[in-house]
Amino acid sequence: MSPTPRTTAQRYPERVTYDRDAVHAILDEALAVHVGFATDEGPVVIPTLHMREGDRLVLHGSAFGRFMGTAAGGAPLCVTATLIDGVILGRASSHHSAAYRSVMVFGQASPVEDEQERADLLARIVESVIPGRLSGPHAARRPSVAEAHYTAVLTMPIEEFSMKVRAGFARDEPKDDEVAAWAGHIPLTVTPGTPVPDAITGTRFPAPVYDPAVHRFRQDS
Repeated sequence: MSPTPRTTAQRYPERVTYDRDAVHAILDEALAVHVGFATDEGPVVIPTLHMREGDRLVLHGSAFGRFMGTAAGGAPLCVTATLIDGVILGRASSHHSAAYRSVMVFGQASPVEDEQERADLLARIVESVIPGRLSGPHAARRPSVAEAHYTAVLTMPIEEFSMKVRAGFARDEPKDDEVAAWAGHIPLTVTPGTPVPDAITGTRFPAPVYDPAVHRFRQDS
């Protein structure tokens, strides 16, 4: 994709990429995105779980909420996903930073009107977070058409986007070489805890297990 005025970096353009596969990988790894849009009362940013299917994002929320009502009406959206990979320490405080991978997607979303299609997409969102959750002998119940009536689903094409990556070490200056402070990179990772069963199911059924290959919990059949 060629950059647009909105996706052209003003600072550190060498950190920006427009590679579609790299952008897809970030959107797939991130568990949630933040959706920004303008309202009569001012700008609003809403966090939400999402799913990528091919070259589109699938977003969901209350059918009666401000987010879905505004977005479904064709409001311009900015969807962001950010993965924090660590903190970067320099010998000068002004050179401290974060290691991150972030994606911005601009565009407009379209509502999914058919309730059966919405129910199917809601099921696929669950599956994207917990692969295998809705299949096998210990599957959770799938969303019903009646439940889809209360949950709106939007699809948004991934057409105008950019990805920015910050890695490596601080850009210390020679004047700070004599500062007696440690400098380097402290990696951060998401570490899943042990699943905690509720009082009803207890230990009668197998719990999901974390699969680091896909950065998701997986429900074994």
